[in-house]
Amino acid sequence: MDQYTFFAIAAVTLSIARYGTYFYTIYQGKTKPHAFSWLLWGTVTGIGTFAQFDLDAGPSAWALAFVSVTCLLIAVLAFFIGDHDYTKSDCFALITCIFAIPIWQITQNPLTALFIVMSIDALMYWPTIRKSFNKPQTEPPISYGFAGMRYFLMLFAIQNPTWENLMYPFFLMIADWGVAVYIVIRRFQLDYPLHEYAKEKR
Repeated sequence: MDQYTFFAIAAVTLSIARYGTYFYTIYQGKTKPHAFSWLLWGTVTGIGTFAQFDLDAGPSAWALAFVSVTCLLIAVLAFFIGDHDYTKSDCFALITCIFAIPIWQITQNPLTALFIVMSIDALMYWPTIRKSFNKPQTEPPISYGFAGMRYFLMLFAIQNPTWENLMYPFFLMIADWGVAVYIVIRRFQLDYPLHEYAKEKR
């Protein structure tokens, strides 16, 4: 086993741990995922996966594919038992993401696709960030910490590293760690304990 496969497997293993804890807190009724964010993450990460394959990123692309499929599964679950407080801005983010798919197909340029994906990726965090501002107890910060570490490992799974194919996992790493810090700060500000999840009452 070469180092690229090793780090790709490590990233997938960490993803399993991340999503395992996330699914468990959903089952407990402590986490209320926003369907739009997870649908966008799954869709856009899927686009990024194809772009990584085109950029010859190696095993890291398979790790991204696993993330995409899992995000879509959470999105389906969220439509039934997640947070249903959908706003106009949430819908705008969803529509923007949908329009990105044909734009990506028209360009047929993996680097352009990555820029499009990262721009929309930044936007699609909005539904979860907005929800977590008033309800930080409905998102586990440790899950986003695991997610950021997963993308860190993916950086070492890229066979032919260039700034182009390193850019997307690096961006996702920073974004997920940023969300984790944001949730922790909001919990402190609203006096929610970090080691417990208050059940949603609204």
